[in-house]
Amino acid sequence: MYGFQFLHDKKYLPADAQLRENEFVMNDEGLLVWVGLDASGAPNQYTKGEVATGGWGTSTTIGTGSYGWGMPIVRKDATGSSAVIRIGDGTPKFKWGITNSVSWRNFDVFALIDAAVGGQVYNRINQRMYQWAKSRDVDQTGKPQELKKPIEYYIALYAANDPTDYFVEDAGYVKLREVSLKYRLTGRMLGYVQPFGAQGVAISVIGRNLYTSTKYKGYDPEVGTNTLTRIDAFEYPRYRTITGSIDITF
Repeated sequence: MYGFQFLHDKKYLPADAQLRENEFVMNDEGLLVWVGLDASGAPNQYTKGEVATGGWGTSTTIGTGSYGWGMPIVRKDATGSSAVIRIGDGTPKFKWGITNSVSWRNFDVFALIDAAVGGQVYNRINQRMYQWAKSRDVDQTGKPQELKKPIEYYIALYAANDPTDYFVEDAGYVKLREVSLKYRLTGRMLGYVQPFGAQGVAISVIGRNLYTSTKYKGYDPEVGTNTLTRIDAFEYPRYRTITGSIDITF
C-alpha cells in the first residue's frame, strides 16, 4: 500500500530545516515535531506545550516550510510536495493452523485454531473517527497533563482522509476459529426415537470466531483480502456465531 508518511527521523527533514535540526524532537508517539529553542538555546520539551515559549498554537517558517509547534510533519519529496511512498504490505508472512478431534464415550469434540503472522491493514475507520473526534485515541481523559494534545494535532493526523503511515497497523492474529461439541444419543434416550425409524441421533453445538488475539485496534484484523492493499473501511466484521444441529440417521 502507498501513501504519505509522517516523519520519524530528522534525516528526512527538508535540507533547509536540517540546518536547524536541533529545534526538532521526537514526541511520545515517535513522531518528529518542531518545538523551537528555549532561552539557553536547548530545544523545548514537547511536554511543555502549555508553558514553553511559544507552545501549542504557534508556528514558524524555516526556508520554504511552515511548522506548527508540536504538530506532525509530512515527508516531502525533492520538489517540495508530499512524498508518496510505500507505507505497508497487506500480505502475511505465513499462516498456520492447528486442528484436533477428540472422542470420549458418546462425546466428540472438535477445535480449530489458525493464525496469520505479519501483514498489515489500513485502519480507515479510525482515521475517519479522528475527523469527528470520536476515536478513543483523541480522548484525553486520564492522560498526564503534559501529554495531552489539542484537537488540531489529531486533525493533522487525519490528513483529510489521505492515506498515511500513521493508520497502518499490524494485522497478525491468532483465532479460535471453531469449536464443536457433539453428543450421540444411546440407550433409553435413543429408544424414544427408534419407534419412528431413527437408527441414530446426534446433537451438536458449534461456535465459530469465538476469540481473536491481535494488536489491531479495529473490529477484525482479517479484513479485506490478502493483497498488497488491505483497507478496513466500515466493512462488516466476521460474526461470532453459535449454532446447533440435530443429525438423525434412519
